Amino acid sequence: MEAQAADRQRTYRIIVQGRLDESWSQWLSGMSVSIERTDDGIPVTVLTGPVVDQSALRGILNRLWDLNLTLISVNPVWKGSSCEEANR
Repeated sequence: MEAQAADRQRTYRIIVQGRLDESWSQWLSGMSVSIERTDDGIPVTVLTGPVVDQSALRGILNRLWDLNLTLISVNPVWKGSSCEEANR
């Protein structure tokens, strides 16, 4: 049963418009928080980290909704790929 749960856990890269500081990490299930800029120079927050299952992912997305943040993308990060590749 543990092997099945580990197989379902996946790392995600979630991008939202605007800025969140690192203090939001714990409230967002321990995801790492970083700020990047789009090609247009607009700041976006990038959240990256493991998510146990789809229910946990939904919980994170609901919290971002509660903060009234605009969701730009949600992408799984596959083993052997970089975060940049996952965002394409």
